[in-house]
Amino acid sequence: MIAILAVAGLLAGATLPWLIARIPDREPAEDEPRPTPYRELAAMSGLRPLLAAGTAAAWALLGVARDDLGAALPAYLVVAALGAAMVYVDIREHRLPDWLTFPALAAAAATLAIAAGVDGAWDAYGRACAAAAVSFAFFLVLALLRPSDLGLGDVKLAAVVGLLLGWIGWPVLVVGIFGAFLIGGVVGVVLLTAGRAGRRSAIPFGPPMLLATLAVTVWGDSIAATYLGF
Repeated sequence: MIAILAVAGLLAGATLPWLIARIPDREPAEDEPRPTPYRELAAMSGLRPLLAAGTAAAWALLGVARDDLGAALPAYLVVAALGAAMVYVDIREHRLPDWLTFPALAAAAATLAIAAGVDGAWDAYGRACAAAAVSFAFFLVLALLRPSDLGLGDVKLAAVVGLLLGWIGWPVLVVGIFGAFLIGGVVGVVLLTAGRAGRRSAIPFGPPMLLATLAVTVWGDSIAATYLGF
């Protein structure tokens, strides 16, 4: 099953440059530099195999947790595929486009609702929706307090993360949010040490959020049991 998911992820990831190229360009704000057109981002040399490999790896990892996720697995697969595109765009442009975050949220909400109907897990679905709201509100407050560190794209992605991790449980959500800040901090220290960033440099936070979400989806219960006692 893991091998099948890896191959399917390879195929899904190979379509992501096509998806990125079709995101409408937006006009920059008055004090912003003009962003790189999405068609230009999608045309980067080697992007297709890079996104294909990243999606395949993510889907293979999710295959490890397939028994625990049950009918909810498709929700995590869809977000992982769109997440690969988000990681690339955020690293290149320091933004998370609505054309990726909103479909990820809608697809996750819809597929989790189907999973709740199949497995009779409406309590988990209610918890997932509550976790999405809590995560959104928490990151919105942080973005208002520190707009130079978090953008509204991160806030919208937080709702997606909350939905997926809330389905598994509140302790996993706590571990996931903590893990995102931990990974972001480590990345910042590495870039600072390597001279690739300064103390005031903005570091994209979408990739740490998505990487932490993937990790705790697979190993979150064990981490929560070990460090939180749940």
